[in-house]
Amino acid sequence: MRIKGGQSRANCELGALGASLVNGCKYCAYVPADHHATESGSSDVIYGIWTRNRDRLSLRDAAILAFAEALSATPVAATRDHVATLRDAGLSPDEIDNLIHAIAIFCWANRLMHPLGSATLKRKQK
Repeated sequence: MRIKGGQSRANCELGALGASLVNGCKYCAYVPADHHATESGSSDVIYGIWTRNRDRLSLRDAAILAFAEALSATPVAATRDHVATLRDAGLSPDEIDNLIHAIAIFCWANRLMHPLGSATLKRKQK
């Protein structure tokens, strides 16, 4: 999910988490949440998201999450204002481009998992 000059892995995982939350893929939300906590060295951001205390997020984390959720709901929901907020939070054009790709990859993966029955259900053993 990462490119040279792009996002840190923790930020890519936060974008992937936002996509998975919007798409309702529980398994796909758990994996990037775990990776974000590992890569960032803290579970504070994930705890803030799970407990609906987003005011605990930094400007950068909140901007990434809001952008990921808007882009995942429908691409046109991600506006120039979202991009401006990302820039204000210190993201470079390469980081924003990388974030878009990370979110898109997870949106695709989430939507693939649902019809396969892997997103929320466990397959029955015969």
